[in-house]
Amino acid sequence: MDWPALARRLAPIGLVVAGLLLFAGCDRKPGGAGIDAEWHRRSLMDTHLARWFKVAPTESGLFRTAFNRTWQEQPNSSGDLTGQSRLVYALLAGYEASGDRRYLETALRGADALLDRFRDPVHGGYFNRVAADGKVLDANKRTYAHAFVLFALSHTYRVSREERFRLAALAAWRDIDRGLRDAGGGFRPAAPRDFAPTRDGRNQNPVMHLFEALLALCEATGDREALAGAASLGNFVVGKLLQGLPDGSAYIPEWYDENWQPRATREQGGYIDIGHQFEWSHLLLATRRLELPGVLSQVAPRLLQYALKVGYDEVEGGAYYQAFPDGGVDRRKFWWEQAECLRALLAFAQAEERRDLWRRYEQTLDLVKSDFIDPENGGWRFGDRRVCEHGGCPDTQPDPYHMAGMHLAALRAAAPGR
Repeated sequence: MDWPALARRLAPIGLVVAGLLLFAGCDRKPGGAGIDAEWHRRSLMDTHLARWFKVAPTESGLFRTAFNRTWQEQPNSSGDLTGQSRLVYALLAGYEASGDRRYLETALRGADALLDRFRDPVHGGYFNRVAADGKVLDANKRTYAHAFVLFALSHTYRVSREERFRLAALAAWRDIDRGLRDAGGGFRPAAPRDFAPTRDGRNQNPVMHLFEALLALCEATGDREALAGAASLGNFVVGKLLQGLPDGSAYIPEWYDENWQPRATREQGGYIDIGHQFEWSHLLLATRRLELPGVLSQVAPRLLQYALKVGYDEVEGGAYYQAFPDGGVDRRKFWWEQAECLRALLAFAQAEERRDLWRRYEQTLDLVKSDFIDPENGGWRFGDRRVCEHGGCPDTQPDPYHMAGMHLAALRAAAPGR
């Protein structure tokens, strides 16, 4: 049965009735028994990584990171710190999903390039952009990019067990903590090469990915310094950024002033990114497994509650784009939010054995299959059919980081204990 199509036909009857009918057709069992692991593996490898593996690597170890829909390289597409780091992780995911050592070997070359070409030998940290000949094109230090360096190095050590990557990951965390931490307990978004003081607004996105990277470092190494860093950052987010609501749900705004006070209205640039609420929810839930101290994992369901209440399409499935603190929701749907929505639904469906979440997982997966996966070119489209029909889908291939994480999570959920 095509449940999303049925829900669309039933829309005039009302969301509640449609939702009940959808739920009635769901016979998901707790655990991973209902996950189509082979589809997730094929989609990860064939739709994404086989294509990236063919076009991204270069002899220098730098990765080409930007392509159009037909996989033609975009200008200046190599030497970007964020793109390099995210592709290292994606290729490691390819190795874990397939066992093909070519992915591991290419990921290791990419990780070596991070250490050999991007690392700043004078001030520490990593340059934002470099050229194949070693020239530094952008020496600034961006927290967002550094978070992905830490993420990539942590996973490289976890998979390869090569000691140099463990040491490099710990050193990267110390550079980040020393150079980019602000007085309020969070992290400023960027700094010049020498980490000199700056005055900037604040954004939760680099903080979230740094928390993700610290969780990866904890999982890979069990290092006490990493555990303390993850707990400290998580407590900052929960204590300072989290906005609770009377119904028990909560959200984390996107933009803040220098003192971490959120922008209060849409006119001031304030909004809540729905995808990030799903992302934060599964990251905080993961602290339960790592046994981090405090209430971090207890906050996770509150964020999921908000994301589902405000930002989930109960008729067609999928996550909306943004909500605004003074009211209103932007109901467009883009690619990475769907991946993080699926990942959160999987995590909570397993952890709490909730059939309603399995039903939403199936519904959103159907949306992804029908609207986002590109059967002609491979990869995912930038937005759903409505966004693309209105010219909102650029001629680009989204990088595979979000999809790789989602597919790996599904494969692990399908075979717990492996």
